[in-house]
Amino acid sequence: MKHTALDPEEPYGVAKDYVQSAYTMMTNPHRRQLSDDTSLLMGFHMLCGFAVELYLKAFLAHKGYSEEQLKRREIGHDLLRLRELCMSEGLYSSGMDFLAGTFGKHHKNFEYRYLKRETVYWVEDVRTIFSAFSSLNLLVDTAIGASSSRGKKPGDKWDFPTDGAWRLPRTETHG
Repeated sequence: MKHTALDPEEPYGVAKDYVQSAYTMMTNPHRRQLSDDTSLLMGFHMLCGFAVELYLKAFLAHKGYSEEQLKRREIGHDLLRLRELCMSEGLYSSGMDFLAGTFGKHHKNFEYRYLKRETVYWVEDVRTIFSAFSSLNLLVDTAIGASSSRGKKPGDKWDFPTDGAWRLPRTETHG
């Protein structure tokens, strides 16, 4: 079987888009008007799980893992296994550890897509989640050189607003 190289910037870009979508969803002022935002929370968790998966796969693709290797059943959607592989390749942060641990079990078992009434779903503090994503984004971006390849420097953040307003992250450019 021929192994297809995976451009690390592709899963990285999608991961970042998922985080921006999750951020917009959770910081939108109209969210407060909902009497029950359970459906938003499930969508939020699904986006976050996929974002973690794609950030870690972007790093592993940068380290030479092929698309086929990353899709194999023993890796697939297993965030804890992906975290182990990233650590063995030299990538580690407490943010990565937190995110893989937070979303790993239900993401691997597809439970954010196929809600099970008997399952308890814990909701972590969103400020902590976005802080961890900021850390992971910076770490992976720096490792694979995604921003650098576009003449930018890594460093954007998803700071959950304390004033009720919402803003997308800013990216600084050289010059």
